[in-house]
Amino acid sequence: MKWVSLSVWCPPALQEAVANFLVEQTKRGVQLEGEWVTAYCHEGQEAQVCLQQLTHYYRDLQQLYPNLPELRVAQKDLPGEDWSETWKSFFKPLIVGKNIVVKPTWEPYEPKPGQVIIEIDPGRAFGTGKHPSTALCLEILELILSESSREKMDSVSVLDVGTGSGILGIAAARLGARRVLGLDLDPEALKVAEENLLRNGVEGIMSVSSIPLHRLGETYDLVIANLTAPVITQMAANLSRCVSPEGWLVLSGILNEQMEEVVKSFQAHYFKEVDSWTMEEWRAILLRRKELA
Repeated sequence: MKWVSLSVWCPPALQEAVANFLVEQTKRGVQLEGEWVTAYCHEGQEAQVCLQQLTHYYRDLQQLYPNLPELRVAQKDLPGEDWSETWKSFFKPLIVGKNIVVKPTWEPYEPKPGQVIIEIDPGRAFGTGKHPSTALCLEILELILSESSREKMDSVSVLDVGTGSGILGIAAARLGARRVLGLDLDPEALKVAEENLLRNGVEGIMSVSSIPLHRLGETYDLVIANLTAPVITQMAANLSRCVSPEGWLVLSGILNEQMEEVVKSFQAHYFKEVDSWTMEEWRAILLRRKELA
């Protein structure tokens, strides 16, 4: 069977959204390179349907983002090999922060002393640690859950909102959190996250759920939301409510120019910015509740 690649240009703010859409459409992984997201399809009907659905989806994005340029797709015929698995060759073991190693399940890796290995099969849920917004979250998790920080926050509970492949929740569990809950509304993402947490042996610490955030009744010492700036600001009240009185809030998936607006939306809920980290054009923010007089 012949294959074609569909490479879609999109600005950084929408890369994850387009990648997720293509993963859902093709039921296989995608390649991210620069500002292009590439999916692999069977030639003929599958490629045609994928392109049609992509066109409709992109028009919807243009309604949300009026300055978004016209859709640019490069279609290319591929050699006669099984490209359903070829996308895996683009994922290699990745060292994040000081001691975190994110590796796909199919890649061998000999860990060094002190390294925390997180084994991820993204399946049909996006999230491999390669994107700057995810890498920043991993670095912040490592910082907060390090030995020195753990002395100040014993028995940390973590909420991962929009867990995707489960990578951030799994990292928290491997770094010492006592209880982790990953939330996602996508049933396929929850299935992949469940498989990944079992693969990493953290099923006694982490669980996943489709419960909507506004229905969650518990608070957590550390709440992570690696989403997009518009979604984060829309969820500001519910995210704030889920943070324990002395807890931390980590927000990522935010472009540099969106940071001020995001911080303001949480100041209204008595949070203050503690620090922020930048990678390429992306920003991750660490917030904590203000002390009230």
